Amino acid sequence: MRTVTPAETRTVDRGHGYALADYLGDHGDTAAGPQAYLVRQGTAELGAHFHEVDQFQVVVGGAGTLGREAVGRGVLHYADAYTSYGPIRTDPAVGLEYVTLRLEPTTGINPMPQEREKRRAAGGGGEHFTCALDPTAEPGTRARELARTRRGARALAMRLPAGAAAEADGLPATGRGYAVVIAGALRDGDRVLPAGSVVALDRPAELGGLVADDATGAELAVCLFPEAGGGAPAL
Repeated sequence: MRTVTPAETRTVDRGHGYALADYLGDHGDTAAGPQAYLVRQGTAELGAHFHEVDQFQVVVGGAGTLGREAVGRGVLHYADAYTSYGPIRTDPAVGLEYVTLRLEPTTGINPMPQEREKRRAAGGGGEHFTCALDPTAEPGTRARELARTRRGARALAMRLPAGAAAEADGLPATGRGYAVVIAGALRDGDRVLPAGSVVALDRPAELGGLVADDATGAELAVCLFPEAGGGAPAL
């Protein structure tokens, strides 16, 4: 397990209304390993596109639309590799902030329909979904599943009460992925993980070692990627 707070990120102004903050890896590098970075989108539209790897995005601020869906803090989006999604739109006066999460890195985008042949040559696209945390959900120590794909990508939500930890038996038994702190804070010993922090997980049960802040509790978006060979992960 690795944890990164917003204060520990490195921000790069990419121009054209975009700033990116690296949590894990480098948004401009394809060196092997996890890749997690925050996108601050201040331009009105990022057109429909796809990537060569499976990907989650978690909205942590601002407002806009993804495809036909309205999105704001607490919305999650998943897309299989080579699966087109978007466009992502926002009012530049408001902006949109979302954390991009991948197990393997890639760079740039493949715009559609310009890269349709590349997508077709790779076997076409797969599944994608958009879902959202429920801000009215009762606090508890067990994860709630929001969505999943046939290959086993899963989005879960947790709203931990103050001072509580996640129940290991309330989480999937296997699956690599991430947790993003949407509101409140987590504690890892003496280390505080405020809203906007990212936790990279080798297995979901690692979340059981983190405790929600005694004053605020913690709201988490948990993103688990398909396992090798596909199929739903073990419960």
